[in-house]
This record gives sequence, structure tokens and C-alpha cells, in this order.
Amino acid sequence: MQDGDFSRALFMCHAPIVIPSIGAARAEKCKATTEAMFEAAGELASTEPDRVIVLDPHLTRYPNAYACVDMPSAIWGSFKAFGRPDLEVGFPSEPEFYRYLTKNAKDNMFSLELMDTDELDHGAMVPLWFLGAAGFKGSVCIIGFPWKCHQRTHTEFGRFLRQASDGYGGRTAIIASGDMSHRLQYGAPSGYHPKAHEFDRAFKGHVESGELLKAAQLPLDLCDLAAEDSSESMAVVAGAVGEKVATARVLSYEAPFGVGYLVATLA
Repeated sequence: MQDGDFSRALFMCHAPIVIPSIGAARAEKCKATTEAMFEAAGELASTEPDRVIVLDPHLTRYPNAYACVDMPSAIWGSFKAFGRPDLEVGFPSEPEFYRYLTKNAKDNMFSLELMDTDELDHGAMVPLWFLGAAGFKGSVCIIGFPWKCHQRTHTEFGRFLRQASDGYGGRTAIIASGDMSHRLQYGAPSGYHPKAHEFDRAFKGHVESGELLKAAQLPLDLCDLAAEDSSESMAVVAGAVGEKVATARVLSYEAPFGVGYLVATLA
């Protein structure tokens, strides 16, 4: 990696069921995803970054601004919404880094607002649980998206994150959190659509080829009918690590419950 690059970039799903103790009797059906999540988290942790930026599509959205979670004492959450209040995840907070990002975002014509919240949602919690299991001890920065924003803006924002992280110092890694189509079979969370699989096939194919920007910029009508929440995160990472990379590797893809789960190392 060259100076200024992120120490590692991942695409990780955020379905709580892939955590073995939550999946329980159904864990075997998503075993490939679970194993891939452990592998990806382990690869990131092995680079020993000082911090990890997680791009969370489920974070509460401002109309026109990106959001940065600001928990002064610790970045924390539990899986109580999924019947496991005892299952918690926590990492050090880094308020100086959050404020540095917001100031520099403004200087670079982006709007990035600090957000108070009592607890993280599963969009961040699932990747973070696997990071904790892999032994990562650094700080965490959670960033969410505006309501309305073109994918090109997300990619430019990714370039800003790379430059800002390099300027701040230390080693930073980045995770694109996202699930693919939510409409792959009858009974899926968003219902069934016969063309939804086309999104997953195209997205996965582009990632396998290292074409991160192409994965992020699939036709809007296809993204909408698939009810996906992966393309925004990928658009930011495409700006952060490169629109086309030679290092992308898909670790797993499956859709046992009607939602596509993709896990990949990107850089």
C-alpha cells in the first residue's frame, strides 16, 4: 500500500443472523457468510489500524449532510432489538478525529454533522462484532449518508475521507456495510421481485473484477426494485481506495433468507 492508502478496505454484510449466537438454529444456513465475516475481520485486524471507519446505511439521515456518530466515552451498542440485550459491542471513541473530519469536510465543501445517539444500529454493529471477535482494539468512526445524494458525490466524499485520514495521521481502515437485494424469494423482508437477483449478480460480478465504481453505479431502477442498501457504501469506498482495484476478492455470497449477503476484501 502507498502512503495515504487505507490499511484495509472491506465490504461486509450487516445481517445480525450471521452472528452465530443470534442465528442459533438457523446459523448453519448462513455458515459461509459467517466464516467469511470472521476471515475478513481477521485480515483487517492483522493490519493493526489505529481506527476503522464504518459506512452505515442504517444510520439516521440528515436531509443533505453526512453524519458522524459522536459518543464521547465509547462507541457502543447491543443487539437488544434482536433479542440479545446481553450481546454488546464497544470500542474507544475518538472525538478529536470526528471533529477534525467535520471541520475539514466543511473546508472541502461537504456537510458532515456530528450526531448524538444512545446506541448503534445493526448496520454498524454486525461488522463491529466480528472486528471485536478478531481482536481489533482501535477506535471506531461511524459515518452515515444524506437522504438525497448522487453516487458521484459519495465517491468524491470517499476521496475526501482518504485525504483527511492521511492528513490526520495514524493508520485507518474502512468498511462498507451493506446487504444486497432484499427481494430474492417469497417471504423476503421487502417481498419478492423476479428481477432482484439481477442486481446481486451484477454487483458481485463487478466486485470480483475489481470494478468498485461500476458496482456502485448500477441502474437506479434496478437498485430500487432490489431494495438494496449496499451501493452507497460501495460508492464511498470506490472513492477511498480506487474506482478499479486489482486486489478485490469475494470471500462469499449467499442468500439463504431472501437477502443477498456479500463479503469481500477490497484493498
